[in-house]
Amino acid sequence: MNRFLPKLGWAALALAVVLLMGLVVARVMFTNYLHSEAFRRALGDGAANALHATRADFAPLDFDGSLVYGENFRAVRDDGGGFSSIDADQLRATFDWHGLLHHAVQVDELSVQRLNVEPPELPPAEAAPESFPGNPETQQGGQPSQRWTIDLRKAVINEANWHWSDDPSGGITGAALTLTPDGPDAWVMDAEGGTLKQAGLPAVDLETASLRWHSPTLYINSATLRSGEGRLTVTGAVEARQSLNLQVKLDNIDIHPLLTPDWKERLSGKIAGDVRIQALLGTADVRNSLDVSGTVSLSEGQLTALPVLDEIGVFTHTERFRQMELTRATAEFSSSPGRLEVHNFVAEAEGLIRIEGDYTVEDGEIDGRFQVGLTPETLQWIPGSQDEIFTVSRDGYLWTPMRLTGPVEHPVDDLTPRLVAAAGTGVIKNVQGTVEKAAEGILDIIGH
Repeated sequence: MNRFLPKLGWAALALAVVLLMGLVVARVMFTNYLHSEAFRRALGDGAANALHATRADFAPLDFDGSLVYGENFRAVRDDGGGFSSIDADQLRATFDWHGLLHHAVQVDELSVQRLNVEPPELPPAEAAPESFPGNPETQQGGQPSQRWTIDLRKAVINEANWHWSDDPSGGITGAALTLTPDGPDAWVMDAEGGTLKQAGLPAVDLETASLRWHSPTLYINSATLRSGEGRLTVTGAVEARQSLNLQVKLDNIDIHPLLTPDWKERLSGKIAGDVRIQALLGTADVRNSLDVSGTVSLSEGQLTALPVLDEIGVFTHTERFRQMELTRATAEFSSSPGRLEVHNFVAEAEGLIRIEGDYTVEDGEIDGRFQVGLTPETLQWIPGSQDEIFTVSRDGYLWTPMRLTGPVEHPVDDLTPRLVAAAGTGVIKNVQGTVEKAAEGILDIIGH
């Protein structure tokens, strides 16, 4: 029996050598496969499956253990859903290879230097029914997929650029994103930095945002943005190529960028309030579908060179009317393309003037009905004004109605002519009174 032991030892050694050689060959074959065009196509197949893209392609990949590097990635979708293209540059991923035997690739973390997402090219009516990224198990007809799948556990994007409409001014650029899956149908996204732009509105800088993507809709749970020294807090939703619906809380926002050119020289200050912004993103010109409404107040307000106030300043010999500091200014408004409606408008320079009313601006023409209140001390400089024009006393002011119409650049009011007429009548009455008193005096002298 002892003579069989050496033979058994040699057999075991030969088996070990064969197994070792098999492992080396398998490792070489596996490494070659990882570097092959077939594996890249398989990864692209899995990425297309996860993104529901028409096709997806990776540039040649480099491997270092469980780390994989790639120069770029591109996915294209032509059914009108979600996006038209996704381009990613400088990819770095940590893989768990155990799933390869089951045609699955588990990516524990993906790092991307730059990501660009473009909106779908088809009109909404032609878009295919939307499916969900991150759900590779279901394909058409609900049958299990036999294609490669990618299970992405986390993605970190240093610079994300996403345009949500054909207008290049609508979107966010330069944001840093961290994405984690939220079940098979959605992603949770944390963002910071970057610039947000939308046609018809000034650009703002993103501080932080908590988002949720459930294709084709981006839900904004909370977002804090800055515009100069002002801050905006935003909630709402953006549906790719469909609609934008946001609720915005304003705090200390400079009003200058929001004004039409003719009003930029007349009004200044900082606004606060609550605003709703709605738009259709699948239109050729997003600005023609933009609706903005809300309630706002103005602080540090100043009115300059407003014609009716200039006229009152001339009559009352008061320079404060020419450049008036507002102690209060509030209004409710709604704005749609070509039309602005303002209700419950109140502007006051305490102890001087208060204006209340409603007005509309349509196609550059203003039509407003106001109540103008002046203090009795101010009106003493306009003879006859308290007898014929400012006849209602309320809240420390004497009031009169005013109509404002015409082009917003050069509106015409009906108060100025009445002031002129009242001043003339007042002068005549004063002269008549003086003459009558003088005559009475003469008669008295003659009589004596």
